[in-house]
Amino acid sequence: MFRTGLIIAAGALAACGTPPAKNFGGRWKAVNHFQAQPTEIPLVADYTYYAAPMDGTLKTMLVRWANDSGRELSYQLPFDVTLYTPVSSIRTTSIDSAAQQLTQIYAAQHVHVSATDQKILVLASDAASRGSPHPKIASTAPTPVEHAGAK
Repeated sequence: MFRTGLIIAAGALAACGTPPAKNFGGRWKAVNHFQAQPTEIPLVADYTYYAAPMDGTLKTMLVRWANDSGRELSYQLPFDVTLYTPVSSIRTTSIDSAAQQLTQIYAAQHVHVSATDQKILVLASDAASRGSPHPKIASTAPTPVEHAGAK
């Protein structure tokens, strides 16, 4: 009995033995060290304006942009338009750049998009050109189309 136990114990100890660690060659760097120069790490990333496939339409995308950036949306068009391929190229942290790109992309639909610090404004491009010398300051009064049914 003692002999069997001794053989089992010796076998168990032999099975637990491991080979020595390999000597890895080549270039390696210690993990725990400080850098020679500081690196700035932004705590708040700038918002990126982009079109997501789930948006589907211009108004839905602009509602998301307004909510995410803390702006109000003033959408004064009597229609909405679907997003299409050129909109997918918009990827910027500048609301002004995104608005200009949307205005160019939807020029055939006479859509003009502009933005201020508090508002994203969407007008018909003919209304933007005749209503105010600067589209960012255009009136936010309802368009005549919205009053057509209310008599």
